[in-house]
Amino acid sequence: MPRIIYIHVPKCGGSSFGAALRLRYFMSQAVINLDAGDPALPAETRILADYARRRAQLHQLVNQGIRMISGHVQYDPELHDRAAKNYTFVTLLRDPVVRFVSHYNYLQRRHPTPSRPATLADFLDTADAARLASQYLFYFAGQSLLPGQDPAPLVDRGTRALRYHRRSVSTPYFRETIAAPHWYPPAPLAAQRGPRYHPDSRQSTPQN
Repeated sequence: MPRIIYIHVPKCGGSSFGAALRLRYFMSQAVINLDAGDPALPAETRILADYARRRAQLHQLVNQGIRMISGHVQYDPELHDRAAKNYTFVTLLRDPVVRFVSHYNYLQRRHPTPSRPATLADFLDTADAARLASQYLFYFAGQSLLPGQDPAPLVDRGTRALRYHRRSVSTPYFRETIAAPHWYPPAPLAAQRGPRYHPDSRQSTPQN
C-alpha cells in the first residue's frame, strides 16, 4: 500500500474518509494532535502557533516512517520535496460557500462564544469570517488572504500544490470557486446577505 498523508481541511466531509484510512492502515497510522493553546493569547497568534506545532509533528511522524498520517495540517512543499517524497498526498475539497456555512454552524454549535455574532450575516463582517473564507488558501498556499491583498499569487500557489494531491475534485474547481473576484468573503454569501510540488521550481509530473 502507498504511504499516505491526508490533509484534512475542516468541514469538507473528511472525518469518515479519515476513519476509513486509519482502519486500512491500522498497524501504521497516526493522527496529528490538536492543541487549544493558551486561551490568554490572541486567537490568530494561538492558531498559528498550533499549526506550527502540527507541522513539526508531521515531520516527526514522517521521519518515523508512519505509513498513513492524517490531520488538520497545512501542506508543506519542502517536506513533500524531501522527506515525504515517497508519500501520496490526499485531500478532499468541498464547495467553498457550503464549507464556510458549515464551519460557522459548527463553531456556533460546538464552540459558542459571546464575541461571535449570532447571525451569519453579522458574522461576515468579522476578521474570523475572513479567516474561515480563506481555509483553502491557508491549507494549500500557506496563509490566509489579508484584507486588500491580491489573491492571485496565493490562488496560483494553492492550485499548483493541489496538482500533487489525490483529490475528490479537479484543480479547475479550486481555481474557479476560490479565485472568484469577490470571494472575500464568498460572493454568494455576500450577495445573500440576508453572507507534491515546490512553489517555484518543482518540475515533477503531477499525480492524476
